[in-house]
Amino acid sequence: MGITIVPVQGQPRLQVAGDIDTALQVLFEDDDRILVAISNGILVLAEYDEKLRCAWSVARGPADLVSIQGERVTIDGDVDWICVSLAGSVAMRDTVLTPLPLFPELDRHAA
Repeated sequence: MGITIVPVQGQPRLQVAGDIDTALQVLFEDDDRILVAISNGILVLAEYDEKLRCAWSVARGPADLVSIQGERVTIDGDVDWICVSLAGSVAMRDTVLTPLPLFPELDRHAA
């Protein structure tokens, strides 16, 4: 089924509907960006302005499962859990991968 996330107007809260029905409190520090992690591997970034309007973008995961329409974001697929954190407090692994040589005995740089 999936979920739909909408910011509550004028409040630091997110309303979640679908597989999970809840309201999530959004905490702010100096940075007005939050990350929303979803159980199916999607990570979306929300950037708030001074009027608590929200702009969404996909930070990681299959973007074809994410639909952004204004301040509303819809995540397709089964969702078991959702978590909100400050963007600056998240440590993410480096996604730059080095390829392994196909024939290491022939690759002069492999050894």
